[in-house]
Amino acid sequence: MLEAIRKHAKGWLAKVILALIAITFALFGVDSYMKGDKSGGMVAEVGDVGISREELTREIQAQSDRMREAMGPAFDSAVTETADFRKQVLDSLIERKALLQEAHKLKFLAPDAYIASVLAQIPAFQQDGAFSQQRYEAILRQNGRTPAQFENELRQAFMLEAITSPVSLAAFPSGTSLTQIARLVAQQREIAWVDLPASAVASQIKVTPAEVEREYAANKAEFTEAEQVRAEYLVLDMATVAAGIAVSEQAVADYYAANAAQFGQPEQRSASHILIAVDKNADAAARAQAKAKAAELVQTLQKTPGRFAELARTESQDPGSAAQDGSLGSFGRGMMVKPFEDAVFSMKPNEIRGPVESDFGYHVIRLDGIQPAQTAPLAEVRAGVEGALRKQQAQKVFADLADNFSNLVYENATSLQPAAAVAKLSVQQSGWMAAKNAPPPFNHAGLSAALFSPESIKSKQNSEAIEVQPGTLVAARVIEHKPARLRPLAEVSAAIEARLHAAQTAKSLAQNAHPTIQALAKGNEAGLNWSAFQVVGRQPSAALDAAGAKAVFRVNAEKLPAYTGFARPDGSYRIVRVSRVLDAPTLDPMLVASIESGVMQAQQRADMKAMTALITAGQKVKIQPNAIEGR
Repeated sequence: MLEAIRKHAKGWLAKVILALIAITFALFGVDSYMKGDKSGGMVAEVGDVGISREELTREIQAQSDRMREAMGPAFDSAVTETADFRKQVLDSLIERKALLQEAHKLKFLAPDAYIASVLAQIPAFQQDGAFSQQRYEAILRQNGRTPAQFENELRQAFMLEAITSPVSLAAFPSGTSLTQIARLVAQQREIAWVDLPASAVASQIKVTPAEVEREYAANKAEFTEAEQVRAEYLVLDMATVAAGIAVSEQAVADYYAANAAQFGQPEQRSASHILIAVDKNADAAARAQAKAKAAELVQTLQKTPGRFAELARTESQDPGSAAQDGSLGSFGRGMMVKPFEDAVFSMKPNEIRGPVESDFGYHVIRLDGIQPAQTAPLAEVRAGVEGALRKQQAQKVFADLADNFSNLVYENATSLQPAAAVAKLSVQQSGWMAAKNAPPPFNHAGLSAALFSPESIKSKQNSEAIEVQPGTLVAARVIEHKPARLRPLAEVSAAIEARLHAAQTAKSLAQNAHPTIQALAKGNEAGLNWSAFQVVGRQPSAALDAAGAKAVFRVNAEKLPAYTGFARPDGSYRIVRVSRVLDAPTLDPMLVASIESGVMQAQQRADMKAMTALITAGQKVKIQPNAIEGR
C-alpha cells in the first residue's frame, strides 16, 4: 500500500515530466544558423492534423539525443542520419498524432486544475518548497519554450497515457507458459564428446591456383580498398567555449543565493500511519464505516498514544508499514499523495491526526520527526556553481561564434585558418580514413558525405560547418586523396588460399562426421575415445561455445543417448553424445521473475503495436514524397 501511495505521486506522470524538463538545458536550434528554410512545410497529414518539417526535425534531434544519452560511447551518430531512421521517427509521430486524435474523440482530456496540481509538484519549479510562477517561466524561457507549450505537452502526455494504459495493463502471461519456459531455460544436459581434428582430413584438402583465381574474380569488391582521404578540420564545441569563460566571485555568490534550494537537502519528515482501506469508488455507506473506524482509533490514541505501534500492527490495512509498526520512514514533498502530504507537513512532532482521507481510504497519522532543510556551504558546491554559470554564458557566446564560424568557413573556402584565428582554435589533421570506418567526428553521416563528395575531393575546399552533435560544429577540407584500388591477386592470394582451405576442411570434417553420428544413433560406438561426462547449461562455456550450446539443446532428447555435432572455432569438429536431461528440481524465483518481465514486455509491445496500428488505420494518413529527405 505504501508503494501504491508513492507511485500515485511518482509514477508515469512524474517520469513524463522528468523526460520533459530534467533534460540538460542545452542549446537548441544551432542548425537554424546554418539553414535558411523556416517554412515548416507539412511533410505528412494525419486526419485533420499536420506534421511540419520543423516538428519532424525537432523529433529526430530529440530521439538522437535520447539514444546518445542511453548508449554513451557506443552511440553511432551515423545511424540517426539515415533515411530509415528518419522514416521510423516520422512513423512514430504519425502514430502519436493518431492516438491523440482518438483520445480527444474519447474525451480523455486533462482539466486545468489537474495540470496546475502537477506543476505545483515539480521540484524544478519550486522556490523554498513552494511553486514559483517566476521560476517556472524563467526555466521554460531558458529552454526556449512557453508555459502554453509545456502545459500542452503535459496534456498530451496525459491523453496518451489514458488511451494506452488499458492495453498495457491488460497484458499478462500465462502461468503455465512461464513455468514451461523457465524449466526449459533452467534445463541442463549431461554430455561427452570426441573431437575430429582438422589434421584428420589435411591430406584430402587441395586448394589449386585456379580456385584462388575464381574466388578472387567472384569477390573483387571484397578485395578493393575503399577510397581514402586525409583532412584538416576545426571543432567548435560548447565545452571548449565554456572552459574559456571567466566567472566572477560576485556572479558565483549571486547564483548561489538565488538557487540555494538546489544545493542541499529539502525538509524531510518521518511519519507513521494506520490505514483503514476503502476503495475510492465505494458507496457512501462503506466510506462512512471506514471513516468511523479511523475516528475511533484516533480517539483511542489521543488517550493512549503509546499504543500506536500495537494498533498499527493489528488494525492497519497497509501490510508493508503495519509490519514496521506503521512507520513510513522519511520522505520529502512530492513523494506522497497530496492530502496525506498536506497533513504531515502541517503537523508537530508526536502529533496524532485523523481521519485523513485519500484515494486509499482513511489514515491515522503520527508525525515522528522533522529533518530541517539543509543547504550545502558554497565551498562544497563552488565547482558546480561555476560550471552552471559557464554553461549559461557559453550558450550565448557559442551561438554568436557559431554564426561567425559558419560564415568564415564559407567565405574563405580554401583555408580554415581565418575561422581558427577568430574562434581561437587549432587546425587539426586526420590520418588516412575511408568513409565506412572513419573515426569521430568524421563518422557523422553528414560530415562524411560532405568530405567524401567528388566536389570536395576535387576542389579541396572547406565543407560547411556541420553540427555533429548538439553544441559541436565541425568544418573540414580534404588535403590528400587516394582513389579506390583493387588489390592485385598476388597481394591477397595467400589470404584467399587460407580461407578456401578452412572452408574445405570444415566441409570435409562435417561430411566425415555425418555417417559416424548416424552409426552412433544406431548403437554403434565405433571405438570412439569419449571425454569425461560433463553437465552443461544453455549458456556458452569452455566445453560449448554458442553454436555448440545451440546444437546440444536442439537435438531431440526423447531417446537417449542422442548425438549431434558442430564445427568449432579452431577448425575441428566436435561430435557430442547427450546421455541425460536434468530438469531443475526447483525454479529460481529470480529467473521466473525475469522471464515473466520479458514475456510481459513482449506481450505489451505486441498489444500496443496492434492497437496503434488499428487506430492509425482509422485515420486518413498522407505523406509527402520528399518527407524524409535531408534534415
